[in-house]
Amino acid sequence: MVQKRTKGGAPPVHASAVEPSWDDLRLVLAVARAGSLRKAATALGLGHATLSRRLGRLEQDLGVRLFDRPASGAAALTAAGEDLAESAARMDDAASVALRRIAGRDLSLSGTLRVSVNPLIGLHLMPGAIASFSAAYPDLSIEIYSTWVNANLDAREADVVVRVTDSPPETLVGQRFGPIGYGFYAARSAVEAAGGEAAYLASDPPLLGYSGRRDNAVDVPWLRAALPRSRATLTAADPLHITALVQAGGGIARLPFLSAADDPQLVRVFTDKTEQAYSLWLLTHSDLRKTARVRAFMDHMADALRAQLPRITGGA
Repeated sequence: MVQKRTKGGAPPVHASAVEPSWDDLRLVLAVARAGSLRKAATALGLGHATLSRRLGRLEQDLGVRLFDRPASGAAALTAAGEDLAESAARMDDAASVALRRIAGRDLSLSGTLRVSVNPLIGLHLMPGAIASFSAAYPDLSIEIYSTWVNANLDAREADVVVRVTDSPPETLVGQRFGPIGYGFYAARSAVEAAGGEAAYLASDPPLLGYSGRRDNAVDVPWLRAALPRSRATLTAADPLHITALVQAGGGIARLPFLSAADDPQLVRVFTDKTEQAYSLWLLTHSDLRKTARVRAFMDHMADALRAQLPRITGGA
């Protein structure tokens, strides 16, 4: 019989002899990580009511309260809930390590390969290489996850990632391609309607920026000096949306050459100004680097990205 602590100096609550299953522990861990029942339910693919009911049943079986549920919707762990969540986290980490090591011994060119890709890179640099790799290895099932959120390879959310960063995690290994080159672009239609670049710039076009970030046109000192009356009237969360706004005549934005240089709807302004930031990385977990399908994909994709270095860097 396990004794669980309670708040306020109350006598310990005695848990029943019922032992929670791993599925039950996963629920507690998900709520602990998400901080709310609703977010945890979304992450688990469950309904909010279903998750709440299962947690209530677990608390009843154990004879101890695991969560405080304030009206705000947050889920604060009790001392017993913290103990259970910590144990579940250790079990989850141990299982992930074991699964990665087992996967790392896989010498077959079959099965499933999961690739997490920065959407901009996935759209403009990788389709041809992924298609040719798939044709070369027909026994492999390749799952592409296009997302701005970095996949956690420690938790086996992906086998390979193509990531834009200057500081990849130490547990990952791979190759760097870059730095990524940037220029400043406006809508071709807007520039032509104004009578050319000089007239367009004289009209004080808006400067587009990335919401919550400072690596954009709005915060480039020389650009603000060149266009002192231009204002930042549009922001968006990702480069794909920024590009669409520029194409629609929304103003000037700092865009990567790899996507903007070949876009017929865009025209580069301030052509003497080139910037570089971040790098493109092709990475896998160190435990998976000898897996046959991972190694084959990394080699294939490295050749493809290396051939496109002028597009990535802007010719630098």
